[in-house]
Amino acid sequence: MINIYIEAGKRIHATRIRRGYTRKYLAEQSSISSKFLYEIENGKKGFSAQVLYNLCNALQVDCDYIMSGREKPNFVNCLEEA
Repeated sequence: MINIYIEAGKRIHATRIRRGYTRKYLAEQSSISSKFLYEIENGKKGFSAQVLYNLCNALQVDCDYIMSGREKPNFVNCLEEA
C-alpha cells in the first residue's frame, strides 16, 4: 500500500527544490513551522486540507499534483476551434 503522505511529501520537497525555495521560506509562505514542513517532506506527519492548500499556493502547483502526481491536462476550448 502506498502511503499518500510519503509520496506527497516527496513531491512537495522536489517542487520546493525546483523553485529554489528554502524550507524556511516555504514554511513562512505556508503559515507553518520549518519543523512541520520537514516532517511533511519526510512523510513523518500528515497535514490538513488547509495546509495542503497553503503549500500548493506557495509552490504554485495544483493540489491534485501534490496528492496524486498527476498534472491537470490542458483542455482546449472546443468552441474556440469551431
